[in-house]
Amino acid sequence: MKKRTFDQEYKIQAVELCLEGDKSIAQVAKELGLAYNTLHRWVKEYKESNGTSFVGSGNIKPQNQEIIELRRRNQELEEELAILKKALGNLHQKPEVIYAFIFQHRNEFRVVKMCQVLGVSKSGYYAWLKRPKSNQKEKKEQLTQQIRNEYLKSRKIYGSPKITQELRKQGIGVSQKTVARIMSEEGLRSITVRKYKATTNSNHPYNVYVNLLEQNFQATAPNEVWMADITYIPTDEGWLYLASIMDLYTRKIVGWYIDNQMTKELVIKALQRALNNEKPTGRVLHHSDRGSQYASNDYQQLLQEHHFQVSMSRRGNCYDNACIESFHSLIKKECIYPNRFRTRKEAKQAIFEYIECFYNRKRSHSALEYVSPCEFEAAYYANQRKVAV
Repeated sequence: MKKRTFDQEYKIQAVELCLEGDKSIAQVAKELGLAYNTLHRWVKEYKESNGTSFVGSGNIKPQNQEIIELRRRNQELEEELAILKKALGNLHQKPEVIYAFIFQHRNEFRVVKMCQVLGVSKSGYYAWLKRPKSNQKEKKEQLTQQIRNEYLKSRKIYGSPKITQELRKQGIGVSQKTVARIMSEEGLRSITVRKYKATTNSNHPYNVYVNLLEQNFQATAPNEVWMADITYIPTDEGWLYLASIMDLYTRKIVGWYIDNQMTKELVIKALQRALNNEKPTGRVLHHSDRGSQYASNDYQQLLQEHHFQVSMSRRGNCYDNACIESFHSLIKKECIYPNRFRTRKEAKQAIFEYIECFYNRKRSHSALEYVSPCEFEAAYYANQRKVAV
């Protein structure tokens, strides 16, 4: 297994997932593919230094207990409001209708809170649950819950085709038509928003390279082809810029960096992270657009030092870099546009969690036989070990 190395900003964002979210250290460590002891040590160092342990990459102030309590109360009020909005049509219905609403949304809200807000007793709800049901109704309710679980696990992203595949992986025989019908009945819709196109400046004095990839989006192993691109992210404080590097074979984001300015340092830090994570030993083909950041002398020197072969898209042809642009479209639809980021810090943390915890390690990919990039990569290396034996 490759030994990964981490920069200071990565450590801070990992620690903040533990301290500011509702996940334990063990959960975050598992989602990030870290050893528990490693993350526990980072958290301990951060706490002992009152938030200044990783100096130089965030200037994080110590957490204030009063602010934490206000945030907790705000979350309570937001939950109550969300329950009332969803239950508006059920408020004047029979208790059985309200109980059905509570059952339907029990994975979204706390049962005790829904009972309190909707004016029914918790004991009445649980008594309703114990009433005998027909075998057919029980099967449909079970399948509905399984579909809902997969939908929520995907962050409300998967539609009926992917949820059908996830259920079949678990040995649940179901047709896509049935899944689509139940999702429609339950109001479970895949998030869809507009596509946002980012461009970089190709009018610069640097050398450009020929397109060696030529839209041949096929690779036979990890670290054969890396694809790089930059995209924009809106926040109330102003723009952020995300530079990403994708491994073409695994579709994994092997390196990424986010900053307030779209400079050569942005793409250099993304490349350094990719090198720290993957430590490629062979000659990698690096493909990007002709933007000044990628064509800059400093970036090209780093590529040469690590023996990369350089390829660049043709001017104005978005299809030459389709895979990484598809990822940026995906992160916009699934992470960025469904949320409003009041601060750049909020956006950075959301993107860190999306890429490191969800996209790379959990999100199934149709081009990878409906497994995640990390699962696909692990299967490749497991097969290589079998062949070697």
